[in-house]
Amino acid sequence: MLNAHLRFGSLTYYRGTDKTTTHFQLHLDRFIGEVAPDPPRQAKAHLLSVIGSETQISAIVAAIHMEEAFTIEAPGVAPIRAELGRNAQCYRGSIQLTDRKRAVRHVIGVSEEFATASAGTGRTLLGHSDPGFVWASLARIHGLPGVPGWADWFHRKLNQHNSLFPLLGIGCQPVLVKGNKEQFLGWLSDGVRDGYLRFPQRSGPIQWPGVSLSRLFQIAGE
Repeated sequence: MLNAHLRFGSLTYYRGTDKTTTHFQLHLDRFIGEVAPDPPRQAKAHLLSVIGSETQISAIVAAIHMEEAFTIEAPGVAPIRAELGRNAQCYRGSIQLTDRKRAVRHVIGVSEEFATASAGTGRTLLGHSDPGFVWASLARIHGLPGVPGWADWFHRKLNQHNSLFPLLGIGCQPVLVKGNKEQFLGWLSDGVRDGYLRFPQRSGPIQWPGVSLSRLFQIAGE
């Protein structure tokens, strides 16, 4: 976490009316967005995490619920307009720093699609591209049979079928997986039949390694 503030991005909010103008910038530490091909420099946001004052955070939460857009930028990321869309969810909190009398306010905004993680859409949004995390997430969401050791093989299959798409990420390495349960089961069936995938010799529950949210973002930072 050394010099973590240097890797922060920023979220700029602007709203003008005939009588008032609201304009401020917040520190942004995490962002997941799906860049649209047209119009250029537009993105569908799926997750954002920002810190600021109580007034600023309240304004951002209100703007998210009104489906308003923000400008996102970060080191290596040119400014891009983004919005979370309909039915976005917000989670507010406070961060008490030792050198401040008042707590810093924090909010995480999540799009409806990212929050629900439905298996029936043929689209799965994931916060990291690590093969083990991708395989474990798809196995859980779609109810796929398998063991953790199949992660690298399954990851290669996703790439072979052009089903894995990197997303715009700040503080993380998100991906979009396209495909449904029937398609994934077909790959697994072929892998078992051809001898590339093997089931454990002993029967019993499969122990999947857990990955905490903090560890997931730590991997991205590394």
